[in-house]
Amino acid sequence: MGGGYARFAEVGGAGFRIDAKRFLLDVSGQYDSGRKVNDNDQPNPKGHERGLVGSVYYRLPASWSVGAGVRWSELSTTNYRKSSWAPTIGGSKDYFRHHCQLENCGGDFSLRLGIDYVLKGSNWQNGTQGPLVTFYVPSPAAKRHIFWRETVGIYRVYDTVTDRTNALLTSQQMSSHYWDNFAEFTLMYRY
Repeated sequence: MGGGYARFAEVGGAGFRIDAKRFLLDVSGQYDSGRKVNDNDQPNPKGHERGLVGSVYYRLPASWSVGAGVRWSELSTTNYRKSSWAPTIGGSKDYFRHHCQLENCGGDFSLRLGIDYVLKGSNWQNGTQGPLVTFYVPSPAAKRHIFWRETVGIYRVYDTVTDRTNALLTSQQMSSHYWDNFAEFTLMYRY
């Protein structure tokens, strides 16, 4: 893990999903033991992060969907606590390959590929924004119980604005752009 966090963290979560004929609803929450080890406010021997994510999509013809959502997270350390929320817009596409009657044909296969754009939201101090790509195998539209999900975020950020009244400092901090990313791999079970 980058961004001043410890190298590793345990993550746990649960969610609720509806895949109806005309809409998709996805709500989830998670907790991780990630703590800050390099944030100019040390020592921080304890810490965690928790978050909630909710999205609603409208299903279009040909297995496409478009929609919007919101993401909330809170970082809690020994010395401080901060939270932020960010709206998202995006869509997804389901792909299905059905069993065929020919020799050497594979079984049924499906996947869902989704791309959401995470907007700045309340965390304007560092301008975090960028695409969030999610890949499910099989597609959640399939009547299965076990799913593999990969999520990759690629965010553009700038240094946190520390004093809006100091125009020179604000300009310097906002001109210091860089890219950050993460990858999350999840094995899911649906009841």
